[in-house]
Parts: sequence; structure tokens; C-alpha cells
Amino acid sequence: MSRIEKARRRVTVARYAIGITAAVALAGFAAAARATHPGTAQRVTSARTTVTTTSSYDDSGSYFFGDDSGSYSNIGPSGSAQPQVQSGAS
Repeated sequence: MSRIEKARRRVTVARYAIGITAAVALAGFAAAARATHPGTAQRVTSARTTVTTTSSYDDSGSYFFGDDSGSYSNIGPSGSAQPQVQSGAS
């Protein structure tokens, strides 16, 4: 085997070694990031209970939904207030 062939063989082996090392490092980093991320929590396997509540509050008489006279509130500028329009780019 000539010196050039030996050098090419060493370069090929080095490329494979670098590629494998990079892939393992990436997988390790991804696993560590997933394990320590605050958005991932341990799954809770305890039994869940259902709580039912009854509400006696009736908001049908609220002014938000209108009163018995049929008048409704208008949300907007009061009286003589003019709408404000901004122009120009920021």
C-alpha cells in the first residue's frame, strides 16, 4: 500500500469517526435538553376525581345582556369624542 493510499484510508476513517461522534453528541444534547426543559413534566398517573358544582347565580338581569326595557349599552366614544387615527409608519 502506498503512502497516498494510507493517507486516504486514514482520512476516510477520521471522517467516519467525526461523523459518528457528532451524531452521538447531538443525540446526547437532545436527550439532555428534553429531560431538563421546564415544559416537560413527569406524567401523573394518579386517579382523577370529578368535581361537580351547581351555580345559583343568574346573570340574565345583568345590564350587559340588556334589561327588561330592551335597551342595550353602546360601547364606544362618548358624546362629542372624535375617534383618534394614527398615521405614518413607525
